[in-house]
This record gives sequence, structure tokens and C-alpha cells, in this order.
Amino acid sequence: MLLPYLRLVRVGTLFSPAADVVAGLCLVSAAWSGDLARAAIASVCVYAAGMVLNDHADRTEDARQRPERPIPSGQIPASVALLLGATLLVGGVLLAPDRGWYAGLAALVVAYDYLLKKRLWLAALTMGTLRAGNLLAGAVVATGGGFPEDRAALAIALGYGLYIVAVTLLGGFEDDPTVRARAVVGVQSVPPLVVSLGLLTLPERTPAAWIGIALALWFGSRVRRQGEQWDQAAIRRSMTWLLLGTMVFTSLVCLGSGRPWEAVGIAAAILPARMISRRIALT
Repeated sequence: MLLPYLRLVRVGTLFSPAADVVAGLCLVSAAWSGDLARAAIASVCVYAAGMVLNDHADRTEDARQRPERPIPSGQIPASVALLLGATLLVGGVLLAPDRGWYAGLAALVVAYDYLLKKRLWLAALTMGTLRAGNLLAGAVVATGGGFPEDRAALAIALGYGLYIVAVTLLGGFEDDPTVRARAVVGVQSVPPLVVSLGLLTLPERTPAAWIGIALALWFGSRVRRQGEQWDQAAIRRSMTWLLLGTMVFTSLVCLGSGRPWEAVGIAAAILPARMISRRIALT
């Protein structure tokens, strides 16, 4: 059956790593090329590998806390999951135009899944670095392998990294039934803030920034309405919105970089991602 494998790779999240690469190329005003298309596909492979290897690493814990997941439920053998994850990871690096950059991303994926996520703060920093590096991958490939020196690109990557740090911390709270509502609300205030501030660094910032601020206020109102009732289900719902929000951010980055068609393309991908999330969890 295909469904367990779609659940294993969190198929609804796979639009996001490709959108990162598109945002990166827009930040440096690069034209589309075959190398950039390969980079987007490579990012999807590495990201999917991270999801698979994450479940492989957590299979014993998931047997207690999430027995419905594909590996502990017996729908996918652990050995098959490991082989799939390794194949996606190696395939992504081999496909990438800049193999050195993607080998670094792959190393972070393995380190996160099997070692670093044991401490939540270290896991959050690693994941933030990983996704910021994935966004910069588009800029790196577009400039022929050179690290981007554009201040706006670096500011956006830093803001995106902080966004992902907050989302990762929130994901850690999902497994802690004793977490305080104040901590949950505080962490969720970071992504809207960095989105709004980051968009102000872009060349054509005004429309993108206003849209970002409006969406940040909307999300903030949702958080406030939840009040003190932050159980695991509520945190999971908020995680879904924030994960989908990564594509809102990258879409607005494209718009603020003067690339409306790329912005529309990423925004259009949010709808199928949201539809998939109703059937297959993003976390």
C-alpha cells in the first residue's frame, strides 16, 4: 500500500523544501536553469529522507507514544524504512548541482535524527540551521557555488532559521503534557515577528510586508483565542499552520524580491498541502 509510505515521508510537507530553493534564487535575482530545478528536487529528497530517518530513529519511542505510525504499526519494516531514507539522502546529494553544500545538509539531517534531537534546544538550533541552509541553497547554486553576500538574503535566511527554531521548540512541547500555556504562546510569537521584520529587508518590501503583517495579526488572534487550553491536540493544530506558514513566508520573499510569478506558484502549493494535511499529518 502507498499510504503508509506517504505518511512516512510526510508528503504534505514536501512542497516546502522546494519552495525554499525558489525563494533563494529569487533573493539573488537569478534566472531559472536546469541546475536550480535539480537543486529543488534534491532538497525534496533530502527533506523526505530526514522524515523517514526520523521515524526510524524514534521507532522504539513511537511504539509507546505513537503506535499508529507506519513503522511501529508494522506497515513498513524498520529495515525498509532505513533503506528508503538512506537512498533518498544519497540520491539527493548525488542529484544536487552543489554536492558539497547538500552533503552538509545531509550530515545535519543524520546528526539531528540520530543524535542532536535528544536535547530540545540543540535540536531546534540544528533544524533552524538546516532549513536556513536549504533556503540559501537556491542562492548558492544560482551564484555558481559562492556563499551569497547579499545582506537581504542573509537576513531572510537568519529570520527563516529563527522561524524554524520556534516551530521545532513547539514540536517538543507537543510531547510534554505539563508545558505551560505561557511558554507555548511565547514560542508561537516568534514566527510572525521574524516574518514581518525579515520582509522589511527586501528590495520591494511594501506589498509583501503588509501581507505578512496582516497574516501575523491573524495568526496572533488565533493563538489568543486558544487562551490557556494548550493541550497536545491544540499544539498539533498550531504546528500544522506554522508548517504551512513556511510557504507563506517563502512566497512573500519571492514577492518582495520582485518575482510575483514564483510567489503565486508557491502560494498555490499551499492549498494541496493543506488538503493533504487533513488526511496525512504534517508532524
